[in-house]
Amino acid sequence: LENQKQWDNGIGKVLREVFGKDQYGLNQSEPIFKLSHVQKKSFSDLFKKHHNIFIVDIEPDLKEAKIETSVDLWSKPQRIFKVIAPSSAAFVELVNNNQEKFIAEFQHTDRERIMEVFRPATDTKLVEKVKDATSLSMSIPEGFYLAKSIENFVWLRKETAEFSQGIFIISDNYLDTAQFSQASIMSRINQGLKLNVPGAVYNSHMSTDDEFVPPMSVVLSDFLGDYAVKTTGIWIVENDFMGGPFVSYTFSHEATSKIVTLMAYVYKPNENKRDLLKQVEAIIYSTKK
Repeated sequence: LENQKQWDNGIGKVLREVFGKDQYGLNQSEPIFKLSHVQKKSFSDLFKKHHNIFIVDIEPDLKEAKIETSVDLWSKPQRIFKVIAPSSAAFVELVNNNQEKFIAEFQHTDRERIMEVFRPATDTKLVEKVKDATSLSMSIPEGFYLAKSIENFVWLRKETAEFSQGIFIISDNYLDTAQFSQASIMSRINQGLKLNVPGAVYNSHMSTDDEFVPPMSVVLSDFLGDYAVKTTGIWIVENDFMGGPFVSYTFSHEATSKIVTLMAYVYKPNENKRDLLKQVEAIIYSTKK
């Protein structure tokens, strides 16, 4: 930003609305990204090491607004967007029209940063066990263990004194595209959880919430092929008081003729969970058919 005034007016407002809005599916209110605004005169080498950078440039002589982008310029992984616009109004319009692109690219950089930390600590034996069970290769760091592996259901867990993280790999025979509907995806998830993830008290089991935070799905073209469905929501334990965020990715696995859902979840009661969910989501994105 050129000055504090830009952060206080429409330019700052649209940046806060786009990048600082609440992430859907979290129990506590947390923004998609943590924002720090810096004036250009203070943009030192320290700030250039950030992995996600968004530069504002208002040039009144410009005919129309445009976007410039750079990768790994001052750090790695790094994504830089520079929006050059003739006015604040033109800037706001361009940012609003391209917000999904900006968010997706910044989230991609976040996942790459996480996996740079995780890859050197990959548990190769666990990776092989998962590959044998599912025909999928996934970069799984040390600290996770195989909690369950049966036909069409694999459960990876990490348990610490402060939190739990996990990934389910839920499979079924692929029949037709109707299995990609949200109703079909949630039905397979809930059936798998009911049969395989019991709760701590009698007659309890893991499930998903469809009332207070209804699952929300979007179609992706950049996850393990040209078609996948991402579903975000809240998991719960029926007849108990546990819950947390989940995100799942559903795709077809041609080699096994299966439809597969990779579901990541986090449990950390009364604490922020966004970053923990990003970690297991990054592991899911490391998957290769």
